[in-house]
Amino acid sequence: MSAYSKVVHKVRQEQNLITVIQNRYLASVEFKKQAEEWLNKSPNIENLLSIKKNVKSVKAHLRWKLAEKNNLEESDDCSELEMTRIKEEIAALRNGVLQEIYKEREEYEKLSFLVQKWFPELPLLYPEAGILSYMSSGGLLSHSLERDLLDAEPMKELSTKRPLVCSEIQDQKVLLKGYSVDVSSEGKVIERVAKYHRAWNQQKEKSGLLQLLFLLFCKSDPLVYLMVPYYPGASLRALQADTPLTLQEALKVMKGVAQGLQTLHGANIVHGSLHGNNIFALNRKQGIVGDFDFTKPEEQRAVASTMVVGSLSLVSPELKMGQPASPASDMYAYGCLLFWLCIQNQEFGIKEDGTPEVDVVGMDDKVKSLLQNLFCCNRLTAEQVLADDCFLLVDVIPDSSQPGEEHMPHKEHDSEKMDKKEDAIKINSEENGIDTTLVDKELVHDVFD
Repeated sequence: MSAYSKVVHKVRQEQNLITVIQNRYLASVEFKKQAEEWLNKSPNIENLLSIKKNVKSVKAHLRWKLAEKNNLEESDDCSELEMTRIKEEIAALRNGVLQEIYKEREEYEKLSFLVQKWFPELPLLYPEAGILSYMSSGGLLSHSLERDLLDAEPMKELSTKRPLVCSEIQDQKVLLKGYSVDVSSEGKVIERVAKYHRAWNQQKEKSGLLQLLFLLFCKSDPLVYLMVPYYPGASLRALQADTPLTLQEALKVMKGVAQGLQTLHGANIVHGSLHGNNIFALNRKQGIVGDFDFTKPEEQRAVASTMVVGSLSLVSPELKMGQPASPASDMYAYGCLLFWLCIQNQEFGIKEDGTPEVDVVGMDDKVKSLLQNLFCCNRLTAEQVLADDCFLLVDVIPDSSQPGEEHMPHKEHDSEKMDKKEDAIKINSEENGIDTTLVDKELVHDVFD
């Protein structure tokens, strides 16, 4: 290295050190400013308690209206006009409860920020506020929201194993999934739910994961309900049974699924339950990875009876040999689902190790190469899959139908399908991004005296 290069290298090192010192100085100045401002102040939870009081009042009024509606339905002189009026009042009260609950959540966020930043003793000073339970659930747990106060409709066709009801909050359809818990399992369920939610919260809509909305307990039964968005008819299994995805659509959807798995694996979470019923294709192009049974560890989820699609098992060879679930076993299930979407109705064989025979089916060469790397022992990671040639340019593949044109089941011969797929896979393009949010100092000013 020449003398000039050494000098330039030293100058750059010096510049980097100066930048580090400047940043630390600015951080210490801000710390001192906040410390002086809050030194002689104490947090005020009166806003939170006031909101909780309002919630109780509105809930009491709602219960009274629900009882009035039931009595009117059972009476002989029930007028349609009176029933309509009561239903409108009930809907308004439900919205009022939800608005207060969202205000309560905002207040909890401010107090949680203070606990983490300045006042770790706050939950101990005000145990009645329930700050610790809120924080331990990742901000999902709500003791104010009750399943009985929602206009819930049972969804037995979707699940026979656990209570599952559909409702609507603020014009959004939601599902409430009931899990049976006891004293020993309750904490573990909340821990798993919170870990999943924190992974989603890092990138939110760009995470590729199904959002969790609320976690609530049932007062009458040992159940905990998880509220999630409801996308009727959008699961892969439902779509493939009705109007199968084209290759273009399948690649767009599975790119989103790979993003979801990357988010989970980056948070040290093994999904273990990746199958056709809990992957959703929103608008037939945005892939979303659904949640899983939070009462079970990944080892139990990964070998459940639901881990099959068509005649193809989604359980990886190593899981069948008794090895623990891992990100690699998730990627195997991912590969099987991609294979299932791409082959449509083609016949295929199964090798001795349980993996499908990719070579014998007609398929785009890039997709086939990707699948072979997902079925081998040294599988690709979700990050590597996202960087594969199949997905690098997939975001601008044109849809197979024109705007306003309905998707119809494909009737062509297999060879014609593959020709169309091979033509479409050649025209592609790419997009990406990330965002995070922090609670600003100004948000917590109103919780002080």
